[in-house]
Amino acid sequence: MENDRKQKTQQLISILEQIVHLLVTHGELHWSAWIARDIATIKKHDSYGIVHLLSAYGGMGSFNDLWLCAANGHRIDDPEVIEVNDKLSALKSEAYTLAKDIEREIR
Repeated sequence: MENDRKQKTQQLISILEQIVHLLVTHGELHWSAWIARDIATIKKHDSYGIVHLLSAYGGMGSFNDLWLCAANGHRIDDPEVIEVNDKLSALKSEAYTLAKDIEREIR
């Protein structure tokens, strides 16, 4: 169980790092900073990083609502909007699923 959680945590960190890279590349500073802080916290084996990450997924204006596009002030060309947001959506979903699994194991 402990090894499983460690493996999930490493997978989560990897996915979150991909998300941060994607967000920084396209000029999304708020959520990239939020997630970078969570990565640092999780790497310190502090479960608050998981709790804080999951809190980003609920409510209006949440991480779930993020759509990268030039109209929202992001550095992205129209032809790549769908592809980039599809990739971001898949990464967000993977991160959420892993974080919820880890949260359940911690409790």
